[in-house]
Amino acid sequence: MYKKILLLFLLIPGGLWPLYAQAPADSIIFSHNYHISEEEMDCGDCHDAVETSRGGHDDLLPQKAVCADCHEVEDKTECTTCHTHPDIAVNFKRITTYSEEFTHEKHILSGLECKSCHEDVILSGEVLPPDFPDMITCMDCHERERVDDGCRTCHTRSESLMPRDHLIDFKHSHGVLAQVSAGSGAHEKTCNTCHTVDYCQSCHSGQNLERNIHPINYTFIHSYDAQNEENNCMTCHEDRNFCASCHAANNVLPQSHRVGWSNTIPGDGGQHALEAQINLENCMSCHEKDIATICQTCHTR
Repeated sequence: MYKKILLLFLLIPGGLWPLYAQAPADSIIFSHNYHISEEEMDCGDCHDAVETSRGGHDDLLPQKAVCADCHEVEDKTECTTCHTHPDIAVNFKRITTYSEEFTHEKHILSGLECKSCHEDVILSGEVLPPDFPDMITCMDCHERERVDDGCRTCHTRSESLMPRDHLIDFKHSHGVLAQVSAGSGAHEKTCNTCHTVDYCQSCHSGQNLERNIHPINYTFIHSYDAQNEENNCMTCHEDRNFCASCHAANNVLPQSHRVGWSNTIPGDGGQHALEAQINLENCMSCHEKDIATICQTCHTR
């Protein structure tokens, strides 16, 4: 059956294929890199409205008349310079929905250049989707330049600031994002862009821990995570005294601290003396605050 249908399409010149073939779509051809590097143009030559723009609703893309200053736009033979299919030419999608509070004018007057925020566009040899700096980039710049970085600097009071991924069950699933955010890379400041450490500790302090994070019997099995995922633990427990104080109170000693670990034989000291010579910092991670009672008891004789 299927072979007969396939044969029918092959035998009939053109067949019914044109009815199902998708018509080609027009695409805009443009290279920022060429205009800037080769033609030595400035961004303001085409985006002249940027310098006076005070809101994200402004349409800052150049109109056809701006292109006509350099190109023969009325010459039909030149249409393929900018369009892949001139016969069904489309206009470039306008951008009029950026932050209402954002002002290009103020940023330009402060000395910022276009490449400070739009470097990828400037270096591109093709048309890219709208390329706006992300929130982390903006916050880093505002913090570095010591200018206002409050939420309402960029967001209107009627605008909801709740991120799209903060769904109704986000409280129970946010741990995955928090672990990624605590690492390194592009998402390093995802959470603490809005939330301080105190915000987290209001729920994750002392024994007030969600079971999804630390099970009820976690005290008895946490050593496995501590050995294999120390950096993950340090996300919340930055101070090693958090560990040492509990271990000391419960007389929990490392496996190496067995009988014969130390002695008072002159010039000997046992295995602990060798370990201290090799890696004293490892000893200090637990004994930093009790040197007087632990070390000096023997080392002052």
